[in-house]
This record gives sequence, C-alpha cells and structure tokens, in this order.
Amino acid sequence: MTTNYSTSKSNWLSKFYLSFLAFVGGVNALLFVVLPILPYSLTKFINTAGMLSLLLALLFSIIFSLYWNYKEKNHSINSEKYKTVLIAILRFWIAFHVCIFGFEKIIDVNFSFSYRINDSLVNTLTGQELTWKYYGYSYGLSLIVAILQIAGGIALLFKRSILLGLVLLMPVMFNILLINLFYNIGPITCFTSIQIMLGLAYLLLQYKEEIISLFTSPKITSSIVKSKTLRVVTRVLCIIIPCLFVLYYSHQVQLSKRYFGKWKVESMSRNGKIILEKEWEKDSSAWKTIYIEERGKIFFCPNPNLYVDSASIFMKYRFDDVKNTFKVISYERNLQNPDTIPVQINNFDNKSMQWNMVLYKDTIRMQLKKLKQ
Repeated sequence: MTTNYSTSKSNWLSKFYLSFLAFVGGVNALLFVVLPILPYSLTKFINTAGMLSLLLALLFSIIFSLYWNYKEKNHSINSEKYKTVLIAILRFWIAFHVCIFGFEKIIDVNFSFSYRINDSLVNTLTGQELTWKYYGYSYGLSLIVAILQIAGGIALLFKRSILLGLVLLMPVMFNILLINLFYNIGPITCFTSIQIMLGLAYLLLQYKEEIISLFTSPKITSSIVKSKTLRVVTRVLCIIIPCLFVLYYSHQVQLSKRYFGKWKVESMSRNGKIILEKEWEKDSSAWKTIYIEERGKIFFCPNPNLYVDSASIFMKYRFDDVKNTFKVISYERNLQNPDTIPVQINNFDNKSMQWNMVLYKDTIRMQLKKLKQ
C-alpha cells in the first residue's frame, strides 16, 4: 500500500542546496576536530583524507537530493520531515563549529601572540599575520567576539531561539568572512566561513514571513514629526549632509595629496653646515626620512631604515592651494601656543623637491626624493 504525503514541493536545486549545507558542512565541522588530533604518523594523509571526505559528502548530497526529489514527485516521501531533519543537522553543525571558534578565543589559542610577528615590520607581514596581530592585540575584543559566537551557537540549538542566534551570529560571521576573503587567510578557512554564512542565510530565509512583516505591518507608534514633507526632508538631509561633508573634506585632502608619501632626505644642511650621512646615529634632528600623510600629519624621522617613534618629531602641516603656501606647525615646545613655520618649496615635480625653512632659529635646507611604496 502506497502512502501519499501532502507536502509543499520544491525544486531539486533547493533540495541540493540544503543537502549540501547539511552534509558537506557537517563533514567539514567533523574534520575540523578529527584531523588535528590524528597521530603524527598519519599527518601526511590529512590533506588527502580531508579532500576525499568532502568530495564524498558532496557526491552524497547530489545523490540524496536526486532521490529526495524523485520520491517527492511520486508523493511517496514526507518531504517536510526530511527538510526538518536536514535543517536540524545544519543548525547543530554551525553551533558546533562557531563554539569551537569561540572557545579558541577564550582559551587564547586563536589570535595567540606571536613573537616573530611582533618583531616584524608591518610591510613584511601577510594578510593573515596582519589579522592575527590586530585581533591578538586585545584579548578583550577577542573575548567579546567569542561570547557572541558561543551565545549564538547555543541559541541555534533550540527552536525557539534560532532567530536570536542568527541575529547574534550573522554580523560577526559576515565580518569574519570578509576578513578571510580579502586578507587571504587560506582556502580551507574561507570555505568554512562561506559555508557557515550560507547556512545562516538559509536559516534566516525560513523566517522571511516574520521579517517582511516587520516592515509591512501597520505601525503602532505615531511619528513625532507630523508633517510628512518635513519627515522626508529630514531623512534626506541625514544622508545628504554627511555626503557633502565627506566630499568637502575629500576635496581639502586632495589639494595636498601631491605631497603625500615617504620622502628620503638626500641632503640636509643646518645654518649652512652640511649634515653628514651617518650623523643621524647620534643626532635625532639629522632627519633621513619625512612622512607626509593625510589629515595634516607630518613625521620627521632620523632613521633611514624604519620609523622610530621615540626618535622622531611629529608636526602638523597646513597647505593653502590658493596662496600656494605650505606651513608646518610644531607642538614640540609649546602645546598651547605652537610654532607655525612657513616652508619654501622649490623645484617640485612629484618625485623630488627642495625645502627651505627656519625652525627654532635654525635655517634648514633639504633636498627630498619621493620613495616608491
């Protein structure tokens, strides 16, 4: 006797999508725990075993979804039951995986301190090393991310709190996904974060009716501003004014952009006396590099090899495009009443320039060459 089930039908692609997320994601989460604890003698098989397991899970997802779709067409399968089971698998492996990430941060094995990275120059670090250095700087930040991940994972384990789990996890995991993609963290890590985000997106889609109703249901509270025109104008201004401000600020920045960069001091004289090549080693005012940056920041550094904050001088600068004047502002001697020093710039051609200025009664002359970055 054949039982006919009344189900809401779906196409094969949606069935494969859910099957893929449930099975491939579940196997990936399992491998994440199993492979690192294998005996050392088996480590040479880890990559092969991992890839083979994921390929088998993918093949099973295809076969299972085809079987599911065939049975549904014949009305001989409880499709909703299958869907419920697969969604449960999806919820549980996501919860399992994000809890691992969370506990790694709490126990300080994720973003852990690296002595090598700590002693490396920033421009020599890879995207992954930069990420580890940045997030590893603050254990408090890692702890907050960890708590959100664990709390979100726990919420996914219970049907009544799935939506809460999604609200907690999606912003955090989406940010992590973007970091993994654009900082080249690694293919396996990127694949895992993509799968988690796809899984969260699928779970969120199950609440589309509730989410849509938030924006379409009648509003209970009345608006403070009664005039509809005034409300529209206010909303538009909240977008337009920030945009205009940034455009104005960007224009101001662009005016002095020609000077931005790292400039090598090829020659320098003070009161007519030539500063010797190695004099920077004992005189911090024998500058070898000048950094001119956005927001009116300028740094005079004596070390030609790297920036040393303790030996360098920080100043502000102001460029007037109309009068074509360049001034540096020194706070070194008096924070309340800084010195404003006009700089005469000659022979500027985007690659080199000559500076003449009087700093603290010293007449300084420098030939600068822009370094490629």
